[in-house]
Amino acid sequence: MKLDKKVPDFLKLLVVNNNREWFNDNKKLYLEAKALFEEFILAQIVEIQKFDSQVKDLQIKDCSFRIYRDIRFSKDKTPYKIHFSAYMANGGRKSPYAGYYTHVEPDANLIAGGLHNPHKDILRKIRTAIYENPEAFKKIMEKKDFKAIFSKIYGERLISAPRGFSRNFKDLELIQLKSYDFFKYISDDDLVSDTFFENSINDFKLLLPLNNYFNQIIK
Repeated sequence: MKLDKKVPDFLKLLVVNNNREWFNDNKKLYLEAKALFEEFILAQIVEIQKFDSQVKDLQIKDCSFRIYRDIRFSKDKTPYKIHFSAYMANGGRKSPYAGYYTHVEPDANLIAGGLHNPHKDILRKIRTAIYENPEAFKKIMEKKDFKAIFSKIYGERLISAPRGFSRNFKDLELIQLKSYDFFKYISDDDLVSDTFFENSINDFKLLLPLNNYFNQIIK
């Protein structure tokens, strides 16, 4: 399986033509790129289901994000996102559970896993679990294969300790986070290479223990 070059090519055009007139005039290009992206995501879903039983019965419509931006409360009035993306987790893109994310955007492609901006109740559960047993979380992050690909946690963090937690906690930086995102950035060339699909699945497999850790806490 290979991501068709028409997908990033359309997005590159959209970056410099982010207006409704151009988009409507080129709707066929959009629909073709969207279909090709979704074909790629469906293939990823099929492979993820082979090693993660929590990702089941997912359909493309459950996972893919719309390209249309909500500009009602935004200073940026460009009407379209400049990326295609999908979140593959139990329940799809609106799921509270940890899952697998694919993001295609010129010069900013990535695959990811973990938890992005979890609800405050879930965040407190995660922080409590780490606070009570930090070694369980650190053991996952410090595995050689995992660390070679996902070397850091991305996400906003508090300046001090969360309310109810000691600021003297030895791994304070692990509970100051508001998100637990693990990214791997992909170059534009690698994105359309013959190896990207297989590599993405192998990287998602590395994320399985992390996602299981989070999801067992959330349940």
